Amino acid sequence: MLLEIRNYLDEVRSHLHLDPVTERQVIGELYTHFQEKVAELRQKGVSEKEAARAAIESFGRARVVARLMYEACSKGNWSDAMMASLPHLLLASLFASHLWRDLLMAPIIFIAIVCVTLFGWWHGKPNWLYSWIGYSLVPLLIGGYASWPTLHQAASFLFTREGSLPSGWSLLLVFALFAFSLWVIIMTTNRVIRRDWILASMMLVPLPILGSWLFNIEQFGGLFQGNAAALHQWDTTMALAFVVLAVTSATFILLRRRVLKVGAVIIVGSIALAMVGHNLWGGLGFFGLLGLFLLMLIFLFTPAFVESKIGHGEQRGDAWWSAYWTEHSSIVE
Repeated sequence: MLLEIRNYLDEVRSHLHLDPVTERQVIGELYTHFQEKVAELRQKGVSEKEAARAAIESFGRARVVARLMYEACSKGNWSDAMMASLPHLLLASLFASHLWRDLLMAPIIFIAIVCVTLFGWWHGKPNWLYSWIGYSLVPLLIGGYASWPTLHQAASFLFTREGSLPSGWSLLLVFALFAFSLWVIIMTTNRVIRRDWILASMMLVPLPILGSWLFNIEQFGGLFQGNAAALHQWDTTMALAFVVLAVTSATFILLRRRVLKVGAVIIVGSIALAMVGHNLWGGLGFFGLLGLFLLMLIFLFTPAFVESKIGHGEQRGDAWWSAYWTEHSSIVE
């Protein structure tokens, strides 16, 4: 393959933001068209390099080609949309039925979510998977929340000399949990960002909502020891927030244009957090709600900044093309 064509296809791929299988299919189709165009020009007596440049010019800008290919390939069907919305609906049902403290139902639902996440991760990473990944990280969030009293006790002893220092094994266990949770979240988010930053935002959007809720119920005794009547007063608000996220995820899958997908996740996710924050704390006022909205925007746009630094694709350059030719050896022949 001529270097000019490869560079052009590399740039197209960097803006595709499709799953790896679809990306390889798209690049294969584009390369086939390039072969045909170059062969046609070569028959007219044009040199190979000039034919390649003419073929590239006939295709247009790489970003435009990538956008058109994305719009043609990214729209999912209704079954994908339902799969994307299902984890949000499961959490909404837990809150609507007041079963989120149930020692049987809640673990069963989260185990099922983790199992579906692992299945999707090992079977092509379809677009519906990323809302499931976010909820599979919730047990890590709960684990961090549960270990907070130990950290608070250690901090109080070290800085104010009040109370006693927790046992060494307790501190070791807590730090190991924090390190493992941080490692899992960073590695998972990094992998997803390399696929598409907006998928990472869709994956992470439930976490600040659940984090705000956990922070608030701590004022009433916390997740494990609080009074049930006091803790359940926000169940309807949380259920509605997750229903909103379910509709957003389904809309994301069904839309073609990338800008509309970004708008759906960013704007609706920010509104959901502002809605939850207003009901949790109350009396926030316009500027308080605006502050929550802006914080959520920053949080959800952070993956876009990270992608601009680390680039797109788990494999790039020679590594990607070597894998591509290995899988499509018939093209070389």
